Amino acid sequence: MSVAIESGAAETGDPDRPGGAVDAVARLQDGADAGVRGFGAGPVGRLLTTVAATDDGPGAPGPDVEFRTALVAELVRRYLRAVRAHARDIGVPRVWQVVLSRWEGGSGDVARTALAGAHALVCFDLPPAVVSVCTLLGRSPGPAEEVVVQAITSRIARLANEAAAAAGSCPGDDASGLSLLLSRSECWRQTQHLWTLRGRPSEAEKERAALDWRAALVARALLGSG
Repeated sequence: MSVAIESGAAETGDPDRPGGAVDAVARLQDGADAGVRGFGAGPVGRLLTTVAATDDGPGAPGPDVEFRTALVAELVRRYLRAVRAHARDIGVPRVWQVVLSRWEGGSGDVARTALAGAHALVCFDLPPAVVSVCTLLGRSPGPAEEVVVQAITSRIARLANEAAAAAGSCPGDDASGLSLLLSRSECWRQTQHLWTLRGRPSEAEKERAALDWRAALVARALLGSG
């Protein structure tokens, strides 16, 4: 991995090798914590690397381990693409524009950024990530995949709430509200809907844009006015 000095954008080298994308996020962590443009948001980077390192998923053998590993890697790659796009100010998803811009310069709130980032990962990035990984692995999103998705969602929500509690600067209602939002299986319903839109790129793009709009609205609410 190299860092483009002029733009501040992270270049991940070979994000498709095992652990490559996660390693890239970890290497950006110091800059992300400092709020340097092009390095991401510190709380989000820590959340992703912890999710990738954990082994408390469904624990199913063979294909489910493969699916979980591929899904987390795809989730991390999507985040890295958003970080690079934000550094270049080109094609940034609305929700990540909200989260990364508020964090930039080191003025962001750790607790609120953790919650907003968790919502962006689950409600914007995770559904299309599942579709991409299922397509790549030749699987359909069924009960086994849903177990993995729910485990990852629960893990992200728990880590975000722990980060918010440790920072102590975010009202408890916001943390509990995020857990409520993420526990409603909306991510899985969106995944199933996106799966039905395969082969209809125009409709799929409109649905992804709608996901982005909704996620950005929630992110703004979670980040507050500070």
